Amino acid sequence: MKPLDVSRFHQDEEFSKLLVGRRDVDLVVAALELARDADPDLSFQSTLDWIQQRADQLTLSIASCADERAMLEQLVQCLSGEFGLRGDEECYGQPESSFLPRVIETRRGLPITLSLLYCAVAERLGIALEMAPAPQHVVCRLKTDQAILYVDPFTEGRILSEAECLAWLSLRTQVAPEALLPTLKPAAPRVVIERMLLNLKNLYLKQTNWTALWSVQYRLTALNPTSVEACRDLGITAAHSGRHGVAVTLLRECAPQLSEPDKSAVMQQLAESARRLAQWN
Repeated sequence: MKPLDVSRFHQDEEFSKLLVGRRDVDLVVAALELARDADPDLSFQSTLDWIQQRADQLTLSIASCADERAMLEQLVQCLSGEFGLRGDEECYGQPESSFLPRVIETRRGLPITLSLLYCAVAERLGIALEMAPAPQHVVCRLKTDQAILYVDPFTEGRILSEAECLAWLSLRTQVAPEALLPTLKPAAPRVVIERMLLNLKNLYLKQTNWTALWSVQYRLTALNPTSVEACRDLGITAAHSGRHGVAVTLLRECAPQLSEPDKSAVMQQLAESARRLAQWN
């Protein structure tokens, strides 16, 4: 695959780290970089200030806690109890549920964005809360000396034991608990950002919002530069968003490596984009 023009990410310091395989990524800032695609004038500072204010608010109560569970209970009381952060089914159909500033404003978000806010506040308090990328539902985890505790920010911050978390996820996903256990390990920064992008991709596809999808798919393809499927999807997105020259280039490149019936569909789109391009020249 020919490399994409990653200079378009020159403002995105944290996302650019992911492109070269670095793990020292500030996930809050990286998530804000994704949100800036939808709002080019977005200021990051209000979100960063909100997170720090919640940490400052909790400092004394956390310091007086007897153990890690009590710390989690204080965190939940603040973020879910006082500020009302939680999720609902409508969040899955709203792009703003993936954007941290809007999640803070509306107090509603997806499991992954709510978990990110929980972990960001916890980090500033010295609590080693981490994101666990369980299928269909990201949760937070805290390893203590006695056990691993889980927090589900989407459902009003309920705190679960590992057994309780696995039983609930198994019921939700119809996957055996032993198969789910590896998905409860801490998520690498790239996993978090890629999953946020995939959430947006799936939603924009349902909405046939090709203009918004272009930025999302460009990021996904930049993260997976050798993926034929990512190249194909970027080419198709280019065509539907009116970038027929780009579409022709990308689809010609990936078509020989595809199998039927995918190849036939791509060739049809390639012919249509070439026809459109010829009309303009």
